[in-house]
Amino acid sequence: MKNKIIKIVGLNLLHAHPTNIETYQVSNVDGLAESISEIGLRYNPIVNQEMEVLSGWRRVLALKKLGFTEVEVEVVNIPKESEPSFIVNTNSQRQKSTLEIFREIKILKSFWLKKSGTRTDLQNDLSEEEKMSTRQRIANAIGTTESTVHKIETVGDKNIGFLTLVDNGSINSLHEAYEACKAEKPKHELEVEEIDLTEIKECKYCGCTPKRIDDDGNGNLIFKNESHGK
Repeated sequence: MKNKIIKIVGLNLLHAHPTNIETYQVSNVDGLAESISEIGLRYNPIVNQEMEVLSGWRRVLALKKLGFTEVEVEVVNIPKESEPSFIVNTNSQRQKSTLEIFREIKILKSFWLKKSGTRTDLQNDLSEEEKMSTRQRIANAIGTTESTVHKIETVGDKNIGFLTLVDNGSINSLHEAYEACKAEKPKHELEVEEIDLTEIKECKYCGCTPKRIDDDGNGNLIFKNESHGK
């Protein structure tokens, strides 16, 4: 990786990057600490110039648990706006929950979303990856399929609680949650009050049956006829 340096820093100087905290749950630190005590630290944590950990926060916590006070880190110099996508990409091999993957999708989508109507597949100066659709790129980055990306995003957008239910086994599968969300009434549809047409009377002025029903703005129904007149 370009623009990186290796240095030894105090563990007390390191802190988690906000995107790391918002995206991933910290789990099984004890197991990682046991592994490090047996075979050592396989990969150095990666940090930015502010000593925010972009990759390896669990390793930092595990080292603290083992009583270490210092660690060798890779310090990278990348644009701040690229740090969230960098974090997702460096966690591609990590075992993640569907909720964590949903958060990754949102991060990468905001970073890669193409301008509407742009045919990037016809531009010769782009790499093969850049010619892919946003969903294709996201699927490749997080190590899954486009179909899974679509299902997770659909479920997360419509009922994010379903993702937690998938993760804890209350819902049998992502596909089941996806089908349940498809069956839900779209949120933009408003409830419609049913009207008993037998209650619509002929106009007392002209005897015509109203053809149009309006609202006076105060919740009262007004029955109108296009040719109505007193």
